[in-house]
Amino acid sequence: MIRVLDLQRLAVEKEGRTPEQVAQAKDPIYGVLSSFSIWEDLINDMEERGPGQDFGYTYLNDLTVRDGLEEYCEALQGTAHTKLTRTLDRLDERYRAVTHEDGGAQLARYWRPLAEGNETRWWWTRAPNDLPPGWVR
Repeated sequence: MIRVLDLQRLAVEKEGRTPEQVAQAKDPIYGVLSSFSIWEDLINDMEERGPGQDFGYTYLNDLTVRDGLEEYCEALQGTAHTKLTRTLDRLDERYRAVTHEDGGAQLARYWRPLAEGNETRWWWTRAPNDLPPGWVR
């Protein structure tokens, strides 16, 4: 089932691409496993180094990747759903440890849906414990 989700995602990612780009694309950039890797890499970076200078837009991208992980888990059933949900829960626990709930105040400056009150998913309403350069409390 994961492969089916990845193939569906690859088809979406190929839309609007040149024939050469389509021919080169073998795996989706934001497939199931690659999305888990992106989410885990963000958390590792926050745990080990804290946010760097280019953190802002990378962070927003990685939060949208987390959105996709939620959708992937909802699309799966049975053992695959259980395993991926458990893995995501463990990663989310680590994410909570390096962030704090601020109601989205920090990210509302950068993410319009949050500023407009349209974004309510919990990972969007948290700010890094160590704010990147240029962010103010």
